[in-house]
Amino acid sequence: MTVVAHLSDPHFGSESPAVAAALVDDLFGRAAPAPSLVIVSGDLTQRAKVHQFRAARAFLDRLPAPYLVVPGNHDIPLYDVWSRFLHPLDRYRANITEDLLPHVVADGLVVVGVNTAHGFTFKDGKVTVEQARAAAEVFAAHPDRFKILVAHHPFVLPAGRPARERVDGAEHALPILHDAGVEVICSGHLHAAHASDTGGFRDARREILAVHAGTCISTRTRGEPNGYNRLVLDGDRFTVHHRVWDGDRFTESSHKAYRRERGRWLHDPDVVAA
Repeated sequence: MTVVAHLSDPHFGSESPAVAAALVDDLFGRAAPAPSLVIVSGDLTQRAKVHQFRAARAFLDRLPAPYLVVPGNHDIPLYDVWSRFLHPLDRYRANITEDLLPHVVADGLVVVGVNTAHGFTFKDGKVTVEQARAAAEVFAAHPDRFKILVAHHPFVLPAGRPARERVDGAEHALPILHDAGVEVICSGHLHAAHASDTGGFRDARREILAVHAGTCISTRTRGEPNGYNRLVLDGDRFTVHHRVWDGDRFTESSHKAYRRERGRWLHDPDVVAA
């Protein structure tokens, strides 16, 4: 069994210290199995200020497992126009990582991150065919591993969300990622937790699940408590456990289980997984 923690949108600069401390405690396995990998799908900071990046760096250094992180639109300076358009990710690269196509290979997984944040819009994201092909090359080098893509902006939206919230270029990138064998795309940005019922993108052969995480520690919640996802892979079963802050600690709020049959994911509504 492999456990991956999926965090998103901590927004250092608007974080709750109590929630942040409880999250680290939960990740260390106090009440649920500790993850072997932590993924963070962007918006580490509130306004891309150096002290906010330093706080994010300190948080990452406290995590109990290896991690993979990608930037979000809030990690690009908003009011510093010179930096925004000419050097949008310099502070992120200086304080978090130089790698804008990070990948981790461990425990039967290969996880690849892509950067969808850029300086030419205030909120929207973009993915290019070149980025999708670069990610596909990494996945291709590990044909027998479970494949997860991480991005800040969603490639597949929950029902009822406006189309403008989907990352620009998704329609061209998704077929490339699908052919590369991607099983799951993890994203954030919406501050809403969601896991697709079946394939967020599919054809007759196989499909991709879309998993979104809300804000893990920020006070900028949007109608739901702080939370994060624990992704559990156990053979041909995959379960998304949504854990939320209850005012004192993180507890399980809900889960969604799937089983894989002939390359297709089937939702198992009655399965209670570990």
